[in-house]
Amino acid sequence: MVKATKLYGLLSAILLVVGCSSDDDSSTENPTIIPTTISSITPEKTSVYSEIIAGGKITTGTDDISISERGVCWSISDKPSVSDNKSISDSNSTDFSVTITDLDGSQTYYLSAYFIASDKIEYGEVKEILTDEMPKPSGPVDFLPSPGEGKEWVIQPKFTNEFNYEGKTAEFTDNWQDKFFNGWTGPKKSGTATTSTEYTPENSSIEGGELVYKATINGNNVHTGCVTSKEKVGYPLYMEARVKISESSLATAVWLLSDDSTQEIDNLEAYGDKSNTYFSERLHLSHHVFIRDPFQDYQPKGEETYYADGKGTKWADDYHDYGVLWLDPWTLKYYVDGELVREVPTDQIDPENYTSGTGLNKDMFLIISAAAQPWRETVGQVDDYTTDPSVISSERSTSRFDYIRTYKPE
Repeated sequence: MVKATKLYGLLSAILLVVGCSSDDDSSTENPTIIPTTISSITPEKTSVYSEIIAGGKITTGTDDISISERGVCWSISDKPSVSDNKSISDSNSTDFSVTITDLDGSQTYYLSAYFIASDKIEYGEVKEILTDEMPKPSGPVDFLPSPGEGKEWVIQPKFTNEFNYEGKTAEFTDNWQDKFFNGWTGPKKSGTATTSTEYTPENSSIEGGELVYKATINGNNVHTGCVTSKEKVGYPLYMEARVKISESSLATAVWLLSDDSTQEIDNLEAYGDKSNTYFSERLHLSHHVFIRDPFQDYQPKGEETYYADGKGTKWADDYHDYGVLWLDPWTLKYYVDGELVREVPTDQIDPENYTSGTGLNKDMFLIISAAAQPWRETVGQVDDYTTDPSVISSERSTSRFDYIRTYKPE
């Protein structure tokens, strides 16, 4: 009995030692560290052929890292890295997206989300996308002069809009603003005129792939739409807009203006009210050079600045393509439906030397507008815009813009 008790005590001691040893070993083991990882979000196309939206999702681990940069890298090779091209996200969220612009049309790109922590770069899986084909005009542009050896007329995404949106989305406001570029709200009454124009966002909309302006009356003001580019563009360029001008006494206009308002090119200025046979059959194709103080304005005058096709075409009846080629400071050519209809003589660009010999040399904003022009009331072409049947009629005062496209030789 004594021997059994001693044996039992010995076994208990052994078990105690083994148990203590096992506990001590587990307390010294390093816990498993789970690394922070990133996955790439499948890229999506926007309404602009050269633009896509891509992003990533970061899954936080237990490695306690500090992420200093996150974004998306891309390449035409199937192993993109940050040394190729990258777009950095300004978000600190684990889910982020970026808009990648200025891509080539009909090109396969490979993209990967990434993050940088200290000197470590972690990549997500590689995603693939094929960009859309570069938009083509409704007719070829081979009617334009040669852009130069080894070059072609290439569309410029920042100054081009197809208006293929479901309303005024963020995509629309990326490169365009729903107002005049410097906040000007339109022509104001002067002389004997009693009517002013007010550019208001409420009078412009995007419907069925078109930019649409509808005029409304508010006291002595005609409210209409105005959209301008966010950036300026310079020569050489060809700018074309497909437009159905309003059947009203309002001016439907597509034009360019320098930020100091001293140089202007009017691609299109038209009055579609069919009760006025002269203006409804003519397009005003002209330009201005200004001195602002004291104010002086030069604009070519004469019948040649009002184009009629000789067929009795009422321009408000249908859509037409209106284009201007600004080749250099002294060369302006106007096109309608792909045909050259007016070339401004060099000596009519700036005969008063308002530009001090430079000609039309300043970069300009693109502008699409509709307006009641008070000078037409002053000279008796319009009695009163606010009671004019062509203006107060919602149907007749509506102008539609299918697209605006700008090309440069590259």
